Amino acid sequence: MEQQIKELMDFLHQPSMEVRSIALEHILSFTPKTSQYQPLLIENRKTLCTDLKNLCRQDPMIAHEAMKGLINLSGDPRIQHELDDEAFLKHITLLITISKSVLADPACMLLSNMTKSESICVKLLEMKTNPLPELCESDKVMDQLVEAFHRGHKKAYNPQAEYHFLASVFSNVSGIRLGRVYFLEPSKYDGLAPLTKLQIFTEDKNIIRRGGVDSTVKNVCFETRQHEAILDADKLNTLPFILLPLCGNEEYDMEEFEQFPEEIQLLDDDKVNIYI
Repeated sequence: MEQQIKELMDFLHQPSMEVRSIALEHILSFTPKTSQYQPLLIENRKTLCTDLKNLCRQDPMIAHEAMKGLINLSGDPRIQHELDDEAFLKHITLLITISKSVLADPACMLLSNMTKSESICVKLLEMKTNPLPELCESDKVMDQLVEAFHRGHKKAYNPQAEYHFLASVFSNVSGIRLGRVYFLEPSKYDGLAPLTKLQIFTEDKNIIRRGGVDSTVKNVCFETRQHEAILDADKLNTLPFILLPLCGNEEYDMEEFEQFPEEIQLLDDDKVNIYI
């Protein structure tokens, strides 16, 4: 069987698109972690990843299947290393930020796995591209991703995408200091710190979006020199968004209650702690 799989992989770079599509369909079944043949694919990762990356540039149906294979495989650091490719990274981010992309959500999932690599996080933070007037005027890829996540809630930017897995990307990126600084500093194109566009989702109903944002907030708090700005209601004002998910309809002593942020004082009586 192993020899047959190796022979099958050779068809992924044949001239005929029909042949490549059929080979991809069969290879895909071996990519999940539960497959006994996933180690064989990882062993042949250099050629396989090159072929799958090329297939991600084909028509949407084939690109979707190729991306699905890479998502299954890219939990492994060796595959992440093969995907540490600036041209491919730029292609994936473009699939996310284009307003009518049908591949935006799978691309978010793949980018979530890719950014487990610190090297890819650094590339993403430094990457620039053409501004997208319908999204934002910034030429920084990270600014565009944050804006897509913020504006794309409930499919408001792209009817084909929810962008929930970008929260995991931001969590990974904020795991390094360069990323934490990015989220806390005002953006040059609109003067707003990217964190302020994320922290409003700490109570979101989707666990992927909420969990990734919560993790990002946690990570930026390691920048101790920024604690004053994080707490300042006239700057980042992050404290209410940390407290809101934890608040229910408990009764507090009035003197204590008046010291809470204004957002906490205005909660309805039916507010519940989302973590209970």
